[in-house]
Amino acid sequence: MDTCPWLQEGTNTNSGTDDIARHILDEGISKSLNWIPRIGMQFDTLDAAFEFWKNYGGRTGFGVRKMYANKSRRDGQITTVRYACAKEGHRVPDKRDHLTKTPRAETRTECLVRLGLQFNRESSKFEVHDFVSEHNHVLHTEETCFMIPTQRNLADGQTVHIDFATDSGLKPKAAHQFFSQQVGGRENLGYTERDQKNYLRSKRQKDMAYGEAGSLLRYLHNQSCENPSFQYAVQLDSEEQITNIFWADTRMIIAYAHFGDVITFDTTYSTNKEYRPFGVFAGFNHHRETIIFGAALLYDETAESFKWLFQTFLEAHKQKKSKTIFTDQDPAMAKALSEVLPDTFHGLCSWHIMQNGIKHLGYLMKEGSYFLTEFSACMYEHEEVEEFEDAWSAMLDRYNVCTNPWLLKTYEIKEKWAKCHMKEVFTIGMRSTQLSESLNSDLKDHLKSDMDIIRFFNQFERVANDKHYKELEAEYNSRQKLPRVKVQKSPVLQQAAKVYTPAIFEKYFQEEFDWSSAAIIKQHEDSTQTHEYTIALVDEKKEHKEHKVKFQPSDQSVLCSCMKFQNFGILCCHALKVLDVWDIKKIPEQYILKRWTREARNEVVASMNEANVVDDKKLAIGKRYRSACPILVDIASRASGDEKAFELVMKVAHELRKQVEDIFLNKPTTSPDEQNNSSQGEGERIVQESQLEDLLLKVKGLKKKTGCKGRKKRPKAWHENIGKRKRKSSRKDNSIQESDQGQGVEPPKKANKNSTDKNTSVSNKDQTVPQQSQVQAQPSRKRNTRSSNKDQSLPQPSEN
Repeated sequence: MDTCPWLQEGTNTNSGTDDIARHILDEGISKSLNWIPRIGMQFDTLDAAFEFWKNYGGRTGFGVRKMYANKSRRDGQITTVRYACAKEGHRVPDKRDHLTKTPRAETRTECLVRLGLQFNRESSKFEVHDFVSEHNHVLHTEETCFMIPTQRNLADGQTVHIDFATDSGLKPKAAHQFFSQQVGGRENLGYTERDQKNYLRSKRQKDMAYGEAGSLLRYLHNQSCENPSFQYAVQLDSEEQITNIFWADTRMIIAYAHFGDVITFDTTYSTNKEYRPFGVFAGFNHHRETIIFGAALLYDETAESFKWLFQTFLEAHKQKKSKTIFTDQDPAMAKALSEVLPDTFHGLCSWHIMQNGIKHLGYLMKEGSYFLTEFSACMYEHEEVEEFEDAWSAMLDRYNVCTNPWLLKTYEIKEKWAKCHMKEVFTIGMRSTQLSESLNSDLKDHLKSDMDIIRFFNQFERVANDKHYKELEAEYNSRQKLPRVKVQKSPVLQQAAKVYTPAIFEKYFQEEFDWSSAAIIKQHEDSTQTHEYTIALVDEKKEHKEHKVKFQPSDQSVLCSCMKFQNFGILCCHALKVLDVWDIKKIPEQYILKRWTREARNEVVASMNEANVVDDKKLAIGKRYRSACPILVDIASRASGDEKAFELVMKVAHELRKQVEDIFLNKPTTSPDEQNNSSQGEGERIVQESQLEDLLLKVKGLKKKTGCKGRKKRPKAWHENIGKRKRKSSRKDNSIQESDQGQGVEPPKKANKNSTDKNTSVSNKDQTVPQQSQVQAQPSRKRNTRSSNKDQSLPQPSEN
């Protein structure tokens, strides 16, 4: 039995107090005994009394609890209160579960330690009238007191740090260790790792308090309220359930306005709990860094879903259409693109075509075979149609595959993948969806298949911020570092180094200029206005094809048969050679494409409501935070080394915090114009809130993909199973080849008798109410039936 005899009622607490305090208090705490209860002590409020009781328990070594509070029947005033030790009383047996073999360990010992207070009506304060200090159990040591539940508390500032750590990808254990190191040990942190996990779980439950659909709509609505340029749309099926979701934040809107001429789109799985296909629109900026133009969570990958997605994408970007888009070999996607973006060139991912070739014609790629090399040459090397046709025919005859179904169907869509048909297409050097797939790979480093919808959005925002930071790094380096110019006296290179970004200048333009020094003129034909040159390159390692360049001195226009400028956006070595022949030492203005220059972003972008898009409205807040944080952290670090300095800082900090709160509570009076604008903004916000409530009442939930519950892994693509499956018979291989649907052919579907119009809800500053769309509703599906596989002959996962 541990007792505190000096605290019992009637004991003289004034004798030997200094010696007693040394056994209980730290050296940095005052040695007075004002923290020990005494008969007759008074408190202004019950909260102050209970805080005093908790502090006493923490210093002594026991937990506390509230026992009861009695109220007066006359006026409802609390008259008596009793606080006790946490080990007071005993646990009542749980009658609900009598089969438990190993119940939780008992913690109560019927301890009698208590503190009784009664309300003094004369002083209007609560006065201590009963105090028992003798415990019947072992008290906690000074080193373990911080583990007592009543001594643990997550302050508001600590929860903010936990949120920051979680958003940064730190696991709870690593974050807890980091915070412990900051304060000098876990005992000084004020909470345990379990408390941190409980807080995160409670926060996630609170975020999902409105259900998946309600929480999703509120998240998107809050984003649009913070920045009206944020665009999002949801699609509802005939049962008023959310099927498809699209969103694009402010940075994506601005990026597409500047660099949306060539984009890629690809989908991936295993990024969210519902196993929905996640699609992302991506492209290159002027530093050739990856940028995101929009993202979507789809219910399935049918032509109807893709059509809705592409239409919504155009609406979010003010109907600005890209010149080129690259996708995989998906017939449903091709059908949707031909309807929504008929004037946009649709290129196929060369990587997917090569993988499909390996799948269908792998038996031709044995040792000593050059089939894959010849097929790759048809895709990447032959610049003229005649050369391509001859090489293709020769390949078919050499390997006896003239009747192969996959090759025949691939040949039918050669305009979408062969270089000879794409050299006049503006692609900025892009030939595949590897940009999107690389982005998907980065996403999967942060996203997990068991994430709920809100955590998915938060983590995606984190990945998007990482991509934006890389762009800022490239922008900083372009201003900080001088470009590496190989020929310092060249006026063309000097001009290009100032105009182009370092990534474009050093890797592409300067390379072309270097090759121009190896170019020779083999033939020259003059006419009245146009001069035609035949240019060849001198190279001992490789034989280069000759190209014809037409030049008009009147306007300094130059056109090369390699179509480098039309395809990539910079002049080729052949054109540079002709310009040098004519002593033109500057790049003509018409051949400096703005999207590759340092000034590519110097343009104001308007949103759907014709207002200027602001990149980041939180930028001013971030600047103020970065200015204040180092100063305050330095003060805390310095003051923690001295007791008097620490007490001074804590005193001033409490006063400063109170003053800050008063500023937010008592805003200064604004001008009449500002008050009018504020009232108008408040009115718009109220209208938007009411529209959101109407939409929440209408939406019945997030459409579930039945059949995915319990699945821990996504269905693997065919190329991930190469080498893991055995061939059973050649007949099966032939049937697989014959069943290939090819590109751009929609597989037959059963008629949907109950098809109804879908509802689309597009939210921005001007429009948040649901609107009717012409897209037809999709029938409910029991599983993720991807009718538009990247190759129609791929084996489908079996239904359970």
